[in-house]
Amino acid sequence: MSRPLTSYLWRTCSSAVKTKAVQICFTLICLVAAAAMQELLPAFVGAKTPMLAVFAVYTAFRPSRNWILVAVAAGALEDALNGNTSLCGVCFALLAATGAHFARSFEYGMPQAAVGAVAAMITAPVHEIWLSAWGALPPGCPMIVRFCASALPSAIAGAFAFAFLPAAEVFAGFDGPQSGRRQR
Repeated sequence: MSRPLTSYLWRTCSSAVKTKAVQICFTLICLVAAAAMQELLPAFVGAKTPMLAVFAVYTAFRPSRNWILVAVAAGALEDALNGNTSLCGVCFALLAATGAHFARSFEYGMPQAAVGAVAAMITAPVHEIWLSAWGALPPGCPMIVRFCASALPSAIAGAFAFAFLPAAEVFAGFDGPQSGRRQR
């Protein structure tokens, strides 16, 4: 393909997906993908990577997203998947996303993968403590082992998520405000 044709196709496709409905569908797809990854990633010494909470944290780092609704949806989905008591996952996702929202000023200048690794390394052990406090951990593995074992796999998964999601967001139309007119 020639360069002008490729450029025209990219502008046409990217302007077609910059509606609120597509952005909402994209967010729902990301929530389902995060839930699938959370369930399919192997547990390390009994601790699973809280990918739904990591996605809620990622959304809270973004300035133009409705992070509160995403955190509530991520928490509700985690509660439904794990059979936790009511509002255990919702409260944690809101807490983690609120912390990330107020920590946004510290991430400027850092690579997105590094921000994701640090955010996930903080989120995962706190998630284990949260689940223990709510009595939602299965018996068998000591809490201190789960606390220490949850950080490393979560850091790797968080780095990948934070590195991949910005590129996917641009395609879904999260790259800035749109005018009311279509581009030609």
